[in-house]
Amino acid sequence: MLIKIHRGANEIGGSCIEIEHEEGRIVVDIGMPLYDHDGQKFDMTKYQSSEGPELVKQGILPDIPGFYSWDTTNKPVDGVLISHAHMDHYGLYRFVNNDISCYAGAGTKKLIDLTAAFTPYSGAVKNCAFLQSGVPFFCGGFSITPYLMDHSAFDAYAFLIEAQGKKVIYSGDFREHGRKAKAFYWFLHNAPRNVDALLLEGTVFGRGEEVIKTETDIEKEITVLLRNTTGIAFIYTSGQNIDRLVSFYKAACRTNRLFVIDVYTATILDELKEFAALPHAGARFKNVKVFYPEWLCRRMIREGHEEILAKYRNREIKIEEIGDKADRIVMMTRASMLKDIDQIAKIDGGAFIYSMWSGYLQEKSMETMLEWIRKSNLAFHSVHTSGHASISTLKKVVDSLKPQRIIPIHTFYPEQYAALGANVEAVADGDFLKL
Repeated sequence: MLIKIHRGANEIGGSCIEIEHEEGRIVVDIGMPLYDHDGQKFDMTKYQSSEGPELVKQGILPDIPGFYSWDTTNKPVDGVLISHAHMDHYGLYRFVNNDISCYAGAGTKKLIDLTAAFTPYSGAVKNCAFLQSGVPFFCGGFSITPYLMDHSAFDAYAFLIEAQGKKVIYSGDFREHGRKAKAFYWFLHNAPRNVDALLLEGTVFGRGEEVIKTETDIEKEITVLLRNTTGIAFIYTSGQNIDRLVSFYKAACRTNRLFVIDVYTATILDELKEFAALPHAGARFKNVKVFYPEWLCRRMIREGHEEILAKYRNREIKIEEIGDKADRIVMMTRASMLKDIDQIAKIDGGAFIYSMWSGYLQEKSMETMLEWIRKSNLAFHSVHTSGHASISTLKKVVDSLKPQRIIPIHTFYPEQYAALGANVEAVADGDFLKL
């Protein structure tokens, strides 16, 4: 078995791994980079005029024969596995040949398709077979067993990949302090020991002694903040971080506030409710209201998605009502909604709860938002916990599974894996590892 990390051996983002043996070849994840070659935030719009083959030459797309829609000369890849619906793990999927079988969770596919509908990022998943945790399937002579994992992304998976007597585990992105910790413990109990290689994410390396809070801790902290806030409470978090949305919803219920989400988030929760008991804009959840941002609505109409906008009109809350009930509102917001929320009356003295990675605060897109927070006299609070495994959790995986070797991936600091106390074999992007 040969393993080639195309991207991710020395960076976070853009994850892509090719695995082959005598009978077949698969690709695990096809992520968009988070950073350019110069270390700046990656911007795909810079490459809109570049054709696919040119993107391969520029190093944006991994050089994988038989993987892309324009490559008709090489033997096609047998399948592509998508671990979860974060752009740095699937964001370049739109270039993949649609005839190649894709394997992803049903929830993951819904999230990818919704992202394509609501944002400029095209790439709805085609030719997809759905994963079932713990149930193996076969592709290109490989036996592949997916394991549902606890992660900030909904429906995230690790993979056990077997062929010709060799076993490899790809951890994907995971943690054990979210709302799906039982999935992580099930993986630890059921995954095989002494595999030939464990490709292990290490996002948290380099962050020092980071305090890891559980999602329950986050929920309690938010509840206290809301009880101590006499005005409106704005929240800034990802519409796809389902664990965090549940935390905000529960805190809103405990403090007798309306939970106001935008139509994008309402659609996500509605589409995913078949997989988990999630709050959504339905009859059972009286305190969930839906706001329609002007910019997003104009875009959805332009793209022909009026039916999505019409779906939640019976749960709509308008600017005037938000202003009238400001002291009873917990409202999700983002930078693109500034024009809308600036029209809300009575926000002075409210709170702004930021619940994402602190590094995003340094980006230019946040400058205007932060200035608006100061101008509006909102108390700024940061309440967050990582979507990734702590070092102690990584060590727990290594101590439990006892892999013959650990391959660092999804990390800027492969040299720090020595702290895990096992056989670490770091490889460079593009190098083959033979098992």
